[in-house]
Amino acid sequence: MLTLNRQSHEQLYHQLYRQLRAEIETGVRQPGQVLASTRFLAQQLRVSRNTVDHAYQDLVAEGYVVSKPGAGYHVAQQLPYLTDMSALAQPATTEKFRYDFTESYDHLRLFPKQAWRNAEQAMMFTGLPHIQPANGDLQYRRQLVAMLARVKGIHATPEQLVVTSGFNEAAGIIANLLPELTTGQLGVANPTAPNARHVWPRLDVPTVPFTPETPPTTWPAALGYLLTPTHNFPTSYGFTVAERHRLTTWTRAKQRYLIELDTDGTLDYGGTPAPALAHDYPERTFYYSNYDDTLGSALCLGFLVIPADLVPTCQAKYSKLPNRNSQWQQQIVSHLIANDALERFMRQLTLVYANHRQLLLDTLQTAFGAALVPMGAPAGTFVTLRLTTGERASDVIATAAQAGVGLVDPDRCWVDLREDYQSLVLSFRQVDDAQIIAGIRAWQTVWHPRA
Repeated sequence: MLTLNRQSHEQLYHQLYRQLRAEIETGVRQPGQVLASTRFLAQQLRVSRNTVDHAYQDLVAEGYVVSKPGAGYHVAQQLPYLTDMSALAQPATTEKFRYDFTESYDHLRLFPKQAWRNAEQAMMFTGLPHIQPANGDLQYRRQLVAMLARVKGIHATPEQLVVTSGFNEAAGIIANLLPELTTGQLGVANPTAPNARHVWPRLDVPTVPFTPETPPTTWPAALGYLLTPTHNFPTSYGFTVAERHRLTTWTRAKQRYLIELDTDGTLDYGGTPAPALAHDYPERTFYYSNYDDTLGSALCLGFLVIPADLVPTCQAKYSKLPNRNSQWQQQIVSHLIANDALERFMRQLTLVYANHRQLLLDTLQTAFGAALVPMGAPAGTFVTLRLTTGERASDVIATAAQAGVGLVDPDRCWVDLREDYQSLVLSFRQVDDAQIIAGIRAWQTVWHPRA
Protein backbone atom coordinates (compact mmCIF):
# COMPACT_ATOMS: atom_id res chain seq x y z
CA MET A 1 0.00 0.00 0.00
CA LEU A 2 1.38 3.38 -1.02
CA THR A 3 0.83 6.28 1.37
CA LEU A 4 1.72 9.96 1.10
CA ASN A 5 2.29 12.31 4.01
CA ARG A 6 1.14 15.76 2.97
CA GLN A 7 2.52 17.26 6.18
CA SER A 8 6.05 16.14 5.34
CA HIS A 9 8.68 18.50 3.96
CA GLU A 10 9.56 15.78 1.41
CA GLN A 11 7.96 16.40 -1.97
CA LEU A 12 5.07 14.08 -2.86
CA TYR A 13 6.68 12.76 -6.04
CA HIS A 14 9.79 11.79 -4.07
CA GLN A 15 7.76 10.03 -1.38
CA LEU A 16 6.07 8.01 -4.13
CA TYR A 17 9.37 7.33 -5.91
CA ARG A 18 11.01 6.20 -2.66
CA GLN A 19 8.21 3.79 -1.73
CA LEU A 20 7.99 2.26 -5.20
CA ARG A 21 11.75 1.80 -5.30
CA ALA A 22 11.67 0.12 -1.88
CA GLU A 23 8.94 -2.26 -3.04
CA ILE A 24 10.93 -3.11 -6.16
CA GLU A 25 14.21 -3.65 -4.33
CA THR A 26 12.65 -5.86 -1.66
CA GLY A 27 10.67 -7.99 -4.09
CA VAL A 28 7.16 -6.78 -3.34
CA ARG A 29 6.96 -5.84 -7.02
CA GLN A 30 8.46 -8.53 -9.22
CA PRO A 31 10.43 -8.12 -12.48
CA GLY A 32 8.08 -7.60 -15.40
CA GLN A 33 5.14 -6.58 -13.21
CA VAL A 34 2.96 -3.83 -14.67
CA LEU A 35 2.70 -0.61 -12.67
CA ALA A 36 -0.59 1.22 -12.33
CA SER A 37 -1.23 3.84 -14.99
CA THR A 38 -0.36 7.40 -14.08
CA ARG A 39 -4.03 8.39 -14.32
CA PHE A 40 -5.24 5.57 -12.05
CA LEU A 41 -2.53 6.05 -9.42
CA ALA A 42 -3.01 9.82 -9.42
CA GLN A 43 -6.72 9.35 -8.74
CA GLN A 44 -6.05 6.74 -6.05
CA LEU A 45 -3.52 8.91 -4.22
CA ARG A 46 -5.36 12.17 -4.96
CA VAL A 47 -2.38 13.84 -6.58
CA SER A 48 -1.72 15.26 -10.03
CA ARG A 49 -0.63 13.01 -12.89
CA ASN A 50 2.55 15.08 -13.09
CA THR A 51 3.44 13.91 -9.56
CA VAL A 52 3.08 10.24 -10.53
CA ASP A 53 4.81 10.77 -13.86
CA HIS A 54 7.75 12.48 -12.14
CA ALA A 55 8.18 9.51 -9.78
CA TYR A 56 7.93 7.01 -12.65
CA GLN A 57 10.44 8.90 -14.79
CA ASP A 58 12.97 8.92 -11.96
CA LEU A 59 12.56 5.14 -11.62
CA VAL A 60 13.02 4.76 -15.37
CA ALA A 61 16.15 6.89 -15.29
CA GLU A 62 17.67 4.71 -12.56
CA GLY A 63 16.82 1.45 -14.31
CA TYR A 64 14.15 0.19 -11.92
CA VAL A 65 11.29 0.64 -14.38
CA VAL A 66 11.00 0.44 -18.17
CA SER A 67 8.49 2.33 -20.30
CA LYS A 68 6.92 0.41 -23.17
CA PRO A 69 5.02 2.43 -25.81
CA GLY A 70 1.38 1.51 -25.65
CA ALA A 71 1.97 -0.88 -22.74
CA GLY A 72 2.69 1.47 -19.85
CA TYR A 73 5.35 1.01 -17.19
CA HIS A 74 6.85 -2.32 -16.09
CA VAL A 75 9.36 -3.29 -13.41
CA ALA A 76 12.71 -3.91 -15.09
CA GLN A 77 13.87 -7.51 -15.50
CA GLN A 78 17.43 -6.87 -14.29
CA LEU A 79 17.62 -5.27 -10.86
CA PRO A 80 20.37 -4.91 -8.26
CA TYR A 81 18.44 -6.64 -5.50
CA LEU A 82 16.09 -9.10 -7.20
CA THR A 83 16.09 -12.47 -8.93
CA ASP A 84 13.31 -14.14 -10.87
CA MET A 85 11.18 -15.98 -8.33
CA SER A 86 9.76 -18.27 -11.04
CA ALA A 87 13.20 -19.86 -11.43
CA LEU A 88 13.19 -21.04 -7.82
CA ALA A 89 11.97 -24.50 -6.89
CA GLN A 90 8.60 -24.82 -5.23
CA PRO A 91 8.80 -25.04 -1.43
CA ALA A 92 8.69 -28.54 -0.01
CA THR A 93 6.78 -27.44 3.08
CA THR A 94 2.99 -27.50 2.89
CA GLU A 95 1.48 -24.32 4.27
CA LYS A 96 -1.12 -24.83 6.98
CA PHE A 97 -3.16 -21.69 6.29
CA ARG A 98 -4.26 -20.01 3.09
CA TYR A 99 -3.80 -16.64 4.80
CA ASP A 100 -0.91 -17.02 7.20
CA PHE A 101 -0.58 -14.31 9.86
CA THR A 102 1.48 -16.64 12.06
CA GLU A 103 5.28 -16.72 12.15
CA SER A 104 5.62 -20.38 11.21
CA TYR A 105 6.65 -19.92 7.58
CA ASP A 106 8.97 -17.62 5.66
CA HIS A 107 8.54 -17.22 1.90
CA LEU A 108 11.81 -15.24 1.65
CA ARG A 109 10.07 -12.89 -0.79
CA LEU A 110 11.91 -9.90 0.61
CA PHE A 111 15.35 -11.51 0.98
CA PRO A 112 18.10 -9.47 -0.78
CA LYS A 113 19.02 -12.36 -3.06
CA GLN A 114 21.25 -10.59 -5.55
CA ALA A 115 23.13 -8.65 -2.87
CA TRP A 116 23.69 -11.90 -0.96
CA ARG A 117 24.94 -13.67 -4.10
CA ASN A 118 27.32 -10.81 -4.91
CA ALA A 119 28.73 -10.85 -1.37
CA GLU A 120 29.11 -14.63 -1.47
CA GLN A 121 30.95 -14.46 -4.77
CA ALA A 122 33.30 -11.78 -3.44
CA MET A 123 34.01 -13.90 -0.37
CA MET A 124 34.72 -17.01 -2.45
CA PHE A 125 37.59 -15.24 -4.19
CA THR A 126 39.27 -14.24 -0.92
CA GLY A 127 39.20 -17.56 0.96
CA LEU A 128 38.67 -18.30 4.65
CA PRO A 129 40.88 -19.19 7.63
CA HIS A 130 40.68 -22.88 8.47
CA ILE A 131 39.76 -22.28 12.12
CA GLN A 132 37.96 -19.19 13.34
CA PRO A 133 38.39 -17.63 16.80
CA ALA A 134 36.12 -18.60 19.68
CA ASN A 135 34.16 -15.36 19.37
CA GLY A 136 33.55 -15.81 15.65
CA ASP A 137 35.04 -14.37 12.48
CA LEU A 138 37.10 -11.27 13.32
CA GLN A 139 36.26 -9.36 10.14
CA TYR A 140 32.55 -9.91 10.76
CA ARG A 141 32.81 -8.79 14.38
CA ARG A 142 34.64 -5.63 13.34
CA GLN A 143 31.86 -4.79 10.90
CA LEU A 144 29.26 -5.51 13.58
CA VAL A 145 31.00 -3.13 15.98
CA ALA A 146 30.75 -0.32 13.44
CA MET A 147 27.12 -1.08 12.59
CA LEU A 148 26.01 -1.32 16.24
CA ALA A 149 27.57 2.06 16.94
CA ARG A 150 25.65 3.60 14.02
CA VAL A 151 22.32 1.87 14.51
CA LYS A 152 22.09 1.23 18.26
CA GLY A 153 24.55 3.59 19.88
CA ILE A 154 26.47 0.63 21.35
CA HIS A 155 30.19 1.26 21.67
CA ALA A 156 31.95 -2.06 22.03
CA THR A 157 35.10 -3.82 20.86
CA PRO A 158 35.32 -6.92 18.65
CA GLU A 159 36.43 -8.85 21.74
CA GLN A 160 33.06 -8.13 23.38
CA LEU A 161 31.12 -9.72 20.52
CA VAL A 162 30.37 -13.43 20.42
CA VAL A 163 28.76 -14.97 17.36
CA THR A 164 26.06 -17.52 18.22
CA SER A 165 23.59 -19.78 16.44
CA GLY A 166 20.72 -18.26 18.40
CA PHE A 167 19.61 -17.21 21.86
CA ASN A 168 19.93 -20.68 23.40
CA GLU A 169 23.68 -20.60 22.79
CA ALA A 170 23.89 -16.99 23.98
CA ALA A 171 22.07 -17.91 27.22
CA GLY A 172 24.56 -20.71 27.84
CA ILE A 173 27.45 -18.26 27.48
CA ILE A 174 25.81 -15.79 29.88
CA ALA A 175 25.21 -18.51 32.47
CA ASN A 176 28.83 -19.64 32.13
CA LEU A 177 30.15 -16.10 32.59
CA LEU A 178 27.88 -15.47 35.58
CA PRO A 179 27.95 -18.69 37.66
CA GLU A 180 26.34 -16.77 40.53
CA LEU A 181 23.07 -16.93 38.58
CA THR A 182 22.68 -20.56 39.67
CA THR A 183 22.60 -19.57 43.33
CA GLY A 184 20.60 -16.39 42.82
CA GLN A 185 17.81 -15.94 40.33
CA LEU A 186 17.09 -14.24 37.04
CA GLY A 187 14.05 -12.06 36.48
CA VAL A 188 12.39 -12.91 33.15
CA ALA A 189 9.79 -10.60 31.62
CA ASN A 190 6.27 -12.00 31.61
CA PRO A 191 5.19 -12.50 28.91
CA THR A 192 8.11 -13.12 26.58
CA ALA A 193 9.08 -15.44 23.74
CA PRO A 194 8.94 -19.00 25.15
CA ASN A 195 12.56 -19.98 24.48
CA ALA A 196 13.79 -16.83 26.27
CA ARG A 197 12.25 -18.24 29.46
CA HIS A 198 12.47 -22.03 29.05
CA VAL A 199 16.22 -22.13 28.35
CA TRP A 200 17.25 -21.04 31.86
CA PRO A 201 16.07 -24.04 33.94
CA ARG A 202 18.11 -26.24 31.59
CA LEU A 203 21.14 -24.18 32.63
CA ASP A 204 20.26 -24.57 36.34
CA VAL A 205 19.36 -20.89 36.56
CA PRO A 206 16.21 -20.27 38.65
CA THR A 207 13.87 -17.63 37.25
CA VAL A 208 11.17 -15.36 38.58
CA PRO A 209 8.62 -13.53 36.38
CA PHE A 210 8.18 -9.77 36.42
CA THR A 211 6.02 -7.29 34.51
CA PRO A 212 8.23 -4.90 32.49
CA GLU A 213 5.46 -2.28 32.23
CA THR A 214 5.64 -1.69 36.00
CA PRO A 215 8.31 0.48 37.73
CA PRO A 216 11.59 -1.41 38.40
CA THR A 217 11.21 -0.70 42.11
CA THR A 218 8.28 -3.16 42.14
CA TRP A 219 10.17 -5.99 40.42
CA PRO A 220 11.12 -9.07 42.45
CA ALA A 221 14.67 -9.27 43.79
CA ALA A 222 17.05 -10.88 41.29
CA LEU A 223 20.67 -10.79 40.18
CA GLY A 224 19.61 -9.65 36.72
CA TYR A 225 16.61 -9.08 34.47
CA LEU A 226 15.86 -10.28 30.95
CA LEU A 227 13.59 -8.11 28.82
CA THR A 228 12.85 -6.87 25.30
CA PRO A 229 12.70 -3.09 25.71
CA THR A 230 11.99 -2.09 22.10
CA HIS A 231 9.15 -4.37 21.02
CA ASN A 232 8.22 -7.21 23.35
CA PHE A 233 6.63 -10.38 22.02
CA PRO A 234 3.67 -10.83 22.25
CA THR A 235 2.50 -7.56 23.89
CA SER A 236 4.33 -5.17 21.51
CA TYR A 237 5.23 -3.11 24.59
CA GLY A 238 8.18 -0.77 24.10
CA PHE A 239 10.01 1.35 26.65
CA THR A 240 9.98 5.11 26.19
CA VAL A 241 13.25 7.02 26.41
CA ALA A 242 12.31 8.15 29.93
CA GLU A 243 11.53 4.57 30.98
CA ARG A 244 14.86 3.38 29.60
CA HIS A 245 16.70 6.04 31.55
CA ARG A 246 14.77 5.22 34.72
CA LEU A 247 15.57 1.52 34.31
CA THR A 248 19.29 1.94 33.69
CA THR A 249 19.59 4.40 36.58
CA TRP A 250 17.90 1.93 38.92
CA THR A 251 19.89 -1.12 37.78
CA ARG A 252 23.16 0.82 38.04
CA ALA A 253 22.31 1.86 41.60
CA LYS A 254 21.41 -1.74 42.49
CA GLN A 255 24.37 -3.20 40.54
CA ARG A 256 22.09 -5.59 38.67
CA TYR A 257 22.66 -7.16 35.27
CA LEU A 258 20.41 -6.65 32.24
CA ILE A 259 19.92 -9.08 29.36
CA GLU A 260 18.56 -7.05 26.47
CA LEU A 261 16.85 -8.95 23.65
CA ASP A 262 16.56 -6.89 20.48
CA THR A 263 15.54 -9.13 17.61
CA ASP A 264 13.31 -6.73 15.66
CA GLY A 265 14.21 -3.34 17.10
CA THR A 266 15.79 -2.17 13.84
CA LEU A 267 12.29 -2.17 12.29
CA ASP A 268 10.98 0.96 13.98
CA TYR A 269 8.11 2.91 12.42
CA GLY A 270 7.73 5.64 15.01
CA GLY A 271 10.64 7.88 14.07
CA THR A 272 14.22 7.75 15.34
CA PRO A 273 14.80 4.48 17.28
CA ALA A 274 15.92 4.86 20.89
CA PRO A 275 19.48 3.73 21.69
CA ALA A 276 19.91 0.29 23.21
CA LEU A 277 20.01 -0.16 26.99
CA ALA A 278 23.60 -1.25 26.43
CA HIS A 279 24.30 2.32 25.32
CA ASP A 280 23.25 3.78 28.69
CA TYR A 281 24.41 0.92 30.91
CA PRO A 282 27.23 -0.92 29.10
CA GLU A 283 29.04 -2.12 32.21
CA ARG A 284 26.40 -4.73 33.16
CA THR A 285 24.25 -5.21 30.07
CA PHE A 286 24.30 -8.24 27.79
CA TYR A 287 22.90 -7.29 24.38
CA TYR A 288 21.57 -10.00 22.06
CA SER A 289 20.27 -9.65 18.52
CA ASN A 290 19.88 -11.64 15.29
CA TYR A 291 18.54 -11.35 11.75
CA ASP A 292 15.30 -13.31 12.18
CA ASP A 293 13.01 -10.47 11.10
CA THR A 294 15.25 -9.05 8.38
CA LEU A 295 17.22 -11.78 6.61
CA GLY A 296 15.18 -14.63 8.09
CA SER A 297 15.34 -17.05 11.01
CA ALA A 298 16.67 -19.85 8.77
CA LEU A 299 20.03 -18.05 8.81
CA CYS A 300 20.46 -19.12 12.47
CA LEU A 301 22.93 -16.31 13.08
CA GLY A 302 22.85 -14.27 16.27
CA PHE A 303 25.37 -12.25 18.22
CA LEU A 304 25.92 -11.35 21.86
CA VAL A 305 27.66 -8.26 23.24
CA ILE A 306 29.11 -8.93 26.69
CA PRO A 307 30.22 -6.35 29.29
CA ALA A 308 33.84 -5.28 28.84
CA ASP A 309 34.97 -6.48 32.27
CA LEU A 310 33.85 -10.04 31.42
CA VAL A 311 36.03 -10.27 28.30
CA PRO A 312 39.02 -11.81 30.19
CA THR A 313 36.71 -14.40 31.76
CA CYS A 314 35.21 -15.20 28.38
CA GLN A 315 38.63 -15.59 26.78
CA ALA A 316 39.82 -17.84 29.61
CA LYS A 317 36.79 -20.11 29.28
CA TYR A 318 36.41 -20.23 25.50
CA SER A 319 39.71 -19.32 23.83
CA LYS A 320 40.62 -22.94 23.06
CA LEU A 321 37.17 -23.75 21.68
CA PRO A 322 36.76 -22.66 18.04
CA ASN A 323 33.47 -21.06 17.11
CA ARG A 324 31.54 -23.58 15.01
CA ASN A 325 28.91 -21.23 13.60
CA SER A 326 29.10 -20.82 9.84
CA GLN A 327 32.08 -18.62 9.02
CA TRP A 328 30.86 -18.68 5.43
CA GLN A 329 27.67 -16.87 6.43
CA GLN A 330 29.54 -14.52 8.75
CA GLN A 331 31.82 -13.44 5.91
CA ILE A 332 28.86 -12.89 3.59
CA VAL A 333 27.06 -10.70 6.14
CA SER A 334 30.35 -8.91 6.78
CA HIS A 335 30.51 -7.97 3.08
CA LEU A 336 26.87 -6.81 3.18
CA ILE A 337 27.63 -4.53 6.13
CA ALA A 338 30.86 -3.21 4.63
CA ASN A 339 29.28 -2.08 1.34
CA ASP A 340 26.13 -0.72 3.07
CA ALA A 341 23.92 -3.33 1.38
CA LEU A 342 22.56 -4.67 4.68
CA GLU A 343 21.64 -1.33 6.22
CA ARG A 344 20.21 -0.13 2.93
CA PHE A 345 18.08 -3.27 2.73
CA MET A 346 16.94 -2.76 6.33
CA ARG A 347 15.90 0.81 5.55
CA GLN A 348 13.93 -0.30 2.51
CA LEU A 349 12.41 -3.18 4.47
CA THR A 350 11.31 -0.78 7.19
CA LEU A 351 9.50 1.32 4.61
CA VAL A 352 7.74 -1.70 3.07
CA TYR A 353 6.78 -3.17 6.44
CA ALA A 354 5.49 0.18 7.68
CA ASN A 355 3.06 0.21 4.76
CA HIS A 356 2.08 -3.43 5.37
CA ARG A 357 1.49 -2.70 9.03
CA GLN A 358 -0.68 0.33 8.34
CA LEU A 359 -2.71 -1.53 5.73
CA LEU A 360 -3.29 -4.39 8.18
CA LEU A 361 -4.43 -2.04 10.95
CA ASP A 362 -6.70 -0.08 8.60
CA THR A 363 -8.25 -3.27 7.21
CA LEU A 364 -8.83 -4.67 10.71
CA GLN A 365 -10.43 -1.39 11.80
CA THR A 366 -12.79 -1.43 8.83
CA ALA A 367 -13.71 -5.08 9.35
CA PHE A 368 -14.01 -5.32 13.14
CA GLY A 369 -14.08 -1.78 14.51
CA ALA A 370 -13.66 -1.45 18.27
CA ALA A 371 -13.57 -5.23 18.80
CA LEU A 372 -9.80 -5.11 18.23
CA VAL A 373 -7.75 -2.24 19.67
CA PRO A 374 -4.07 -1.86 18.63
CA MET A 375 -1.55 -2.04 21.47
CA GLY A 376 2.12 -1.35 21.94
CA ALA A 377 4.94 0.26 20.03
CA PRO A 378 5.01 0.69 16.22
CA ALA A 379 7.89 -1.67 15.52
CA GLY A 380 8.75 -5.20 14.45
CA THR A 381 6.84 -7.53 12.16
CA PHE A 382 3.69 -8.18 14.16
CA VAL A 383 0.81 -6.23 15.66
CA THR A 384 -0.89 -6.90 18.99
CA LEU A 385 -4.59 -6.17 19.40
CA ARG A 386 -6.60 -6.07 22.62
CA LEU A 387 -9.71 -8.25 22.27
CA THR A 388 -12.55 -6.20 23.78
CA THR A 389 -15.49 -8.54 23.14
CA GLY A 390 -15.09 -10.73 26.21
CA GLU A 391 -14.38 -13.79 24.08
CA ARG A 392 -11.42 -16.05 24.70
CA ALA A 393 -8.54 -15.44 22.31
CA SER A 394 -8.21 -19.19 21.71
CA ASP A 395 -11.82 -19.35 20.50
CA VAL A 396 -11.31 -16.46 18.08
CA ILE A 397 -8.10 -18.06 16.78
CA ALA A 398 -9.94 -21.35 16.19
CA THR A 399 -12.76 -19.55 14.39
CA ALA A 400 -10.31 -17.75 12.08
CA ALA A 401 -8.66 -21.07 11.23
CA GLN A 402 -11.99 -22.31 9.86
CA ALA A 403 -11.65 -19.70 7.12
CA GLY A 404 -8.02 -20.61 6.44
CA VAL A 405 -6.69 -17.65 8.43
CA GLY A 406 -3.81 -18.38 10.79
CA LEU A 407 -3.24 -16.18 13.87
CA VAL A 408 -0.45 -16.31 16.46
CA ASP A 409 -1.30 -17.98 19.78
CA PRO A 410 0.02 -15.64 22.52
CA ASP A 411 -0.88 -17.90 25.46
CA ARG A 412 2.38 -19.86 25.15
CA CYS A 413 4.32 -16.73 26.08
CA TRP A 414 2.92 -16.41 29.60
CA VAL A 415 4.29 -18.21 32.65
CA ASP A 416 1.03 -20.03 33.40
CA LEU A 417 0.16 -20.35 29.67
CA ARG A 418 -2.77 -18.01 30.20
CA GLU A 419 -2.46 -14.35 29.43
CA ASP A 420 -3.45 -11.62 31.87
CA TYR A 421 -5.73 -10.09 29.25
CA GLN A 422 -7.21 -11.34 25.99
CA SER A 423 -5.31 -10.27 22.90
CA LEU A 424 -4.56 -11.39 19.37
CA VAL A 425 -1.26 -11.24 17.50
CA LEU A 426 -0.92 -11.03 13.71
CA SER A 427 2.39 -11.19 11.87
CA PHE A 428 2.64 -9.32 8.56
CA ARG A 429 6.13 -10.51 7.64
CA GLN A 430 5.03 -13.19 5.18
CA VAL A 431 1.94 -11.59 3.57
CA ASP A 432 1.61 -9.01 0.82
CA ASP A 433 -1.05 -6.32 0.41
CA ALA A 434 -3.47 -8.56 -1.49
CA GLN A 435 -3.16 -11.35 1.08
CA ILE A 436 -3.74 -8.93 3.94
CA ILE A 437 -6.99 -7.67 2.43
CA ALA A 438 -8.20 -11.11 1.32
CA GLY A 439 -7.24 -12.70 4.63
CA ILE A 440 -9.14 -10.22 6.77
CA ARG A 441 -12.16 -10.50 4.47
CA ALA A 442 -12.09 -14.29 4.84
CA TRP A 443 -11.85 -13.96 8.62
CA GLN A 444 -14.77 -11.55 8.55
CA THR A 445 -17.01 -14.24 7.03
CA VAL A 446 -16.68 -16.50 10.09
CA TRP A 447 -16.16 -14.10 13.00
CA HIS A 448 -18.86 -11.64 13.98
CA PRO A 449 -17.71 -9.82 17.14
CA ARG A 450 -20.21 -9.36 19.91
CA ALA A 451 -21.68 -5.90 20.18
